[in-house]
Amino acid sequence: MLRLIGAVLLCGGLASAQPVVSGVLNNYSYVPAALPHHGIAQGSIFVIFGTGLANSSTGLQSVPLRATLEGVSAAVTVGGVTRAVILYYVTPTQVAGILPSTTPVGTGTITVTNNGRTSATAPIRVVQSAFGTLTLDGSGSGAAAVFDAANRLLGPSNATHPGDVIVLYGTGAGPSAGDETLAQTQTNLSSVPILVEIGGKPATVLYHGRTVFPGLDQINVVVPANAGTGCGVSVAVASGSFVSNFTTIPVAASGSACPALEGGDEGISVTPEEVSRWIGAGQFTTGSFGLTRQSTYSVADGAGGATTRTLLRSDIASAGYSRVSGNLERLFRSNFFVPTLGSCLVTTGLTNPFPDLVYRGLDAGTPLSITGPAGSRSVARLTSAMAVVSYSAEIGNGTSGNYLDAGQYTMSGPGGPDIGSFSGSITVAPELEWTNRASLEAITRSAGVTVTWTGGEPSTLVTIQGQSFVTQGTQVTGSSFQCWARNTDRQFTIPATVLLTLPASQSLMVAPGTTILQRGSLALATVGRGVRIQATGLDYGTLGSQFGVAQSTQWR
Repeated sequence: MLRLIGAVLLCGGLASAQPVVSGVLNNYSYVPAALPHHGIAQGSIFVIFGTGLANSSTGLQSVPLRATLEGVSAAVTVGGVTRAVILYYVTPTQVAGILPSTTPVGTGTITVTNNGRTSATAPIRVVQSAFGTLTLDGSGSGAAAVFDAANRLLGPSNATHPGDVIVLYGTGAGPSAGDETLAQTQTNLSSVPILVEIGGKPATVLYHGRTVFPGLDQINVVVPANAGTGCGVSVAVASGSFVSNFTTIPVAASGSACPALEGGDEGISVTPEEVSRWIGAGQFTTGSFGLTRQSTYSVADGAGGATTRTLLRSDIASAGYSRVSGNLERLFRSNFFVPTLGSCLVTTGLTNPFPDLVYRGLDAGTPLSITGPAGSRSVARLTSAMAVVSYSAEIGNGTSGNYLDAGQYTMSGPGGPDIGSFSGSITVAPELEWTNRASLEAITRSAGVTVTWTGGEPSTLVTIQGQSFVTQGTQVTGSSFQCWARNTDRQFTIPATVLLTLPASQSLMVAPGTTILQRGSLALATVGRGVRIQATGLDYGTLGSQFGVAQSTQWR
């Protein structure tokens, strides 16, 4: 497994005269420091980020590890106790090493010394256990690097099954005894609490502790019988309130290949041959034309405890067409937000998961047209100052009987410079109704929460979404989640492990002596059965509809 560490750790950079530490993160999860489930566990591998941290770059070190490399060292102080970081590598912008297991738990400081120059202190939060799961691409999101009992890497053509034993790798399971600079004796950390959820269901943990490599942990776990199946079943590891990054694994009821999405919309799916062709070409053209009824219940908390509630409803038609180029392999193979029934996925921070993709807007002509039970509407082309082409229009006030009610709608485009003419029809289902919305203006994260609904398209999925942000000075850090359930289930319980990744809603000072509550949000949405369209210049085009209900929520 050492090669897997190396693939994630190695990096280069430029030297700086004075070391500056900008932050510390778990080497595999990358959970931002501002979020409640961030912590650097005793005995874990972590990364120090900054500038001027070293004058040159080293490779990944083998045992015995040292506390000084190329004149660079790092020290952590908590509660008056200082420990030297055991180093794996140094570069001018990153230093990676092991936080000694004897470091006290608590809030402390960290410094880096580069050939006699010592940085200013930076904060560090030391905890007993905060696991980070190794992912295939080293980003902390998407598919996990998980192995079966025969030490074969799981993948779409080698899925695991309910009842199978799988092995997760990562760091932060908890402190260990002995010399952490040398090869480790594998010991089960049975005294350190741990919970593993697969597909949102608790799994039986057989072993959690070190591998033979310092700081690198493994968790042997049994896939639950009720974990669900799919190519992107969620995996989360928790120790108390400290929850890992959310990753995915492929699970099949039988056979070696993970199954197609259950409850999805096969009418708009793509084929493996199309994906391979687009990846080979390095680009594809895509676009969608959709009808949406959106209901937003806003709760505003003003000065002096005053609370204002407003409801905004509207029917919107929108469309967009673009040519996408870049690393399409990651886009199509990452399982990023792949719906899997019963699963939830969490995204932390505000980082673009696909930074190397390039989008160029395409012109499909104007106006686009809609004809339905309540008449016809048109959607004009909009062009921004940056020459970005888009389409959007309010086509109704969102109330029953006004426009977007159940029925058949024909949607068409006249064709333009980039996209040819098209036409197709969709059937819009009854409106989605969130039946227990009013009781969920405030939610206790540690208890989980159940949402209930009626209406919507019975054959497709309901998506449950939530988000919360924390503001520190000018820095805004957020966490969000998405969960998926059958529409016909009519309810879904969001696990506490998901909600504990959200920061609690905070009070913001807007004037001297005046604060307001910064709420997050919770929302439900269901997408109707869509159709694919064919048009010159368009590789993948769809027509569809959706209903969405969102609410301001205080996360406690």
